[in-house]
Amino acid sequence: MRTLFFILALISATSASAQSPQVTTQAFVDVAVYPQREAFATVISLNDSRIAAEVTARIVEIPVEVGQVVKKGATLARLDSRDYVLAAERAAATLESARSAKKLAEQRLARARKLVDDGFISPEALDQRESDARTAAAQLRATEAELATARRNIRKCLVRAPFNAIIKERIGQVGEIATPGAPLVRVLDAGRIEVSARVQPDYVAALEESKRITFESRTDSFELTLHRIVPALNERERNQEARFRFSGKSAMPGTAGRVLWQSAQAHLPPDLVLRRGDELGVFIANGSKAMFVPLPLAQEGRPAPATLPLSATVIVGGRYQLQDGDAISPARQN
Repeated sequence: MRTLFFILALISATSASAQSPQVTTQAFVDVAVYPQREAFATVISLNDSRIAAEVTARIVEIPVEVGQVVKKGATLARLDSRDYVLAAERAAATLESARSAKKLAEQRLARARKLVDDGFISPEALDQRESDARTAAAQLRATEAELATARRNIRKCLVRAPFNAIIKERIGQVGEIATPGAPLVRVLDAGRIEVSARVQPDYVAALEESKRITFESRTDSFELTLHRIVPALNERERNQEARFRFSGKSAMPGTAGRVLWQSAQAHLPPDLVLRRGDELGVFIANGSKAMFVPLPLAQEGRPAPATLPLSATVIVGGRYQLQDGDAISPARQN
């Protein structure tokens, strides 16, 4: 009789154990990972300019060298300005003559108006004096413009840097005749530098939320801030361009490397993600029952973004045979 009772008790315990499998759990906060993403990137200058001549003149000097850093307004090239100096002198002399002609025309007009009132000259003669005065005034304005143009051309013979610049290439040569539009020096804007990276669309949200972004070259690391993400896909590579600015020190234009950022959203490690039916998800302990929580953004073999509370109890041991709603005997894993 005692033997029969013992057998019945053993069967009952075995049955209870089979109905409530032993599992181990951990808090989501303890198993969560924050994946690091990366994208190939290049440091670029917003202005890669070929500074050209604006006038026709012989190149006298190009006083800069490749690799040199110059300030805004520094002389990049000097052209022979003698022809334009002579043109300015001629225009200045013509201007004096035009001023005298205008003054004389105004005096004649004033006398004509007085004489026509006294009846000594005809109205037609007055009209002629008025026309002469207007012509003299127009000639004066034209001569002033010629002098201003000549002086401006003299200034154009000094080709200056439009911004703080890195000399990339000397194109013109001393002794050559520069013509309008002919490039003399190629420069990079040393003050407006950004990092350009190609980012997969799935990673854009994590990039926008990331609190720390770095650019790593072969020899150094730099802090970045996200400037903008181009709201269009690259047709060939199906990714998006992201632009970053350096927070402190910056790398040289042309430097290649990687942009690294860490997702701000908690993810589940790939080994905790299971498939049940057509869905990927994770089992959590809901009291004495196992609950399957689908993860819509999960992909097999990759950390899965999860919106679980960090205090959620994730089943880590004994999860493979579970089904949604199974009774469990959870034990927290240390």
